[in-house]
Formats: sequence, structure tokens, C-alpha cells
Amino acid sequence: MPCASLQVYLDAGSSKCSEPDVCTETFVHTCCLAALKAQDLLDLKQVSQIEVSVQVVGCDEMQSLNQQYRRKEGATNILSFESDLPVMMLDGEEQVGGMLALGDLVLCREVIDSEAREQSKSQAAHWAHMLVHGTLHLCGYDHEEQHQASAMESLEIQLLSKAGFGNPYGPSE
Repeated sequence: MPCASLQVYLDAGSSKCSEPDVCTETFVHTCCLAALKAQDLLDLKQVSQIEVSVQVVGCDEMQSLNQQYRRKEGATNILSFESDLPVMMLDGEEQVGGMLALGDLVLCREVIDSEAREQSKSQAAHWAHMLVHGTLHLCGYDHEEQHQASAMESLEIQLLSKAGFGNPYGPSE
């Protein structure tokens, strides 16, 4: 990714994270930016600003969103909503290039924390994985077919390793 800046809008609401350092704009920004820099599906040459909205919700709200948008029962760990908006050219002496509203990530604290415990992973490692995974979805990555899943998982493993976390698909840390 060229030198585009990333603006993260985090709304953790009343859903407190068990590890306070993972529900911060700094942590979220770091994870999302790593995924953006590594992705190769989006052409960001003309983009100088990228915006991502991140919301942390409870199980009831996530269950409702999962049913509404995926037609699946129960709460899930993360939902990604691509904006599909075109790059908006910025008009200003200080701004060169365009602004891309990449999309929204909705995470369920209870599900992510529970999965981390079940998989014997640190909360930070699992939150980082979910944020990288969701951001890659916003960039156009998918895992519906085996070759897509392999490419996406490989990139996730690489990014998380650089951040000091273990393979999210391998044995527990």
C-alpha cells in the first residue's frame, strides 16, 4: 500500500474486553493497517486516506446481525461489510489523492473471548487474528473455495507471525 493514511473509527460501546489493550484504537489500527499493507487485491495508488469503522457488540446484537445478513443462527465472531463505495477524490490543497471508505467490521467480544479460551490462545492473538481476517475480507479476500482459503490463511499466518502471534490455524500457542 502506498503512503495512504488509515483512519479507524472504533466503537466498543459498553462491551468491555477482558484484555483492555485489545479494544483500543491503537491495537485495532495496527492490525487493520498490517492487513491493508499486505493485501494485493485493491489498487490503492490513488488513495491517500482509508477509513474503517469497527464496532464491538454483544451476543444478542451479533446474533441479530448474523441472522439478518448471513441467514445463520447464533452469534459469530466477526462480520465484515464492504462499503462498495468508489474512491472519493479529495479537493484541497493539503490533500492529494482520494479517500476510500473501506467498510465496517463488527466483532462480538463474548464469542472472540470464548473462542480464545477454547483454543488456548491469548485474547490479544485471537483479536488480532479477527481484525486481520476481517480487514482482508474488506479488501476482497474470501475463503469460500479452497484456493481462496489457502491464500487468505497464508497471508493471515504471515501477518500475525510478524506481529509476534502464532499460527491461528495451527496448534494452540
